[in-house]
Amino acid sequence: MNKYLIINADDFGYNEQQTDAITELYKNGLISSTSFLCVTPYSETAAKRAAAEKIPVGVHLAINSDNKDEPWTSLSSSTSLCNEKGLESNQKRLALHARRREVAAELEAQYNFLISNGVTVDHADNHCGTLYGINGRRFYLDAYDFCARHALAYRFPKRPDFIARQLGISRVPKPVCAFQRHIVSQGQKRNVRLLDDLVSNPWSAKDIKDCNALKKYYLDAVDNCCAGVTEMFLHPAKEKNDPTGDWKKRVFEYEILKSGDLLQRAKDKNIKIISWADFAAMPAKELS
Repeated sequence: MNKYLIINADDFGYNEQQTDAITELYKNGLISSTSFLCVTPYSETAAKRAAAEKIPVGVHLAINSDNKDEPWTSLSSSTSLCNEKGLESNQKRLALHARRREVAAELEAQYNFLISNGVTVDHADNHCGTLYGINGRRFYLDAYDFCARHALAYRFPKRPDFIARQLGISRVPKPVCAFQRHIVSQGQKRNVRLLDDLVSNPWSAKDIKDCNALKKYYLDAVDNCCAGVTEMFLHPAKEKNDPTGDWKKRVFEYEILKSGDLLQRAKDKNIKIISWADFAAMPAKELS
């Protein structure tokens, strides 16, 4: 079975620095895909950019905010997803209070935002894992139903390896594997196309020695790419004023992608780089 790799840049629309970096990388052929955040203050400007540059995007479905002091905005005015300031940033409170019908409404509103701005949507994925069942809620069913309605492939891996890598463990516990298989089965039941594997780096910025250490992680991931379709997602951005230092990882990932080294390693390993649109168009026999 052949090996295919999608190199995706998440968080188009997060802010100016993120959007500028991703636009540059896409135009220079250094990534094959990107995912768009619709709920930020910068999203309208970013949508105009994506439409003007003819950049197809995944809808990066978000039902939470990253920052409690500057929360993002629900596009559906779904009250159960929000506090008095905006979209909830506390994951536990979100899981406790969010109503599934309002989650579904928010997903539709974000998709409609992109379509109404002339942006091509070629897949769906999720910000912060809120729709993957890890919070104890069945929002993954709402995500799958959304994808089925719009004929979108979805970011969820059929293999459990991603869980082990993100948690830094050698073997995924059997109950977790069983739950992962259940989530996969629900997507397949709805004929939603899913990835074979998924790769991203789980380290916090303070745990990264330097850019070369982070690059080695991603190069090793390319070397270990499994048969079928794998997505590798990063969060590249240009420099910004950041007293906390948390932004450093995003700048490193921008430099890594800009180097073209991941593309070259994939070529050396006979791994074909594809887009999400390519994945959606692949005959089923190539994915079995």
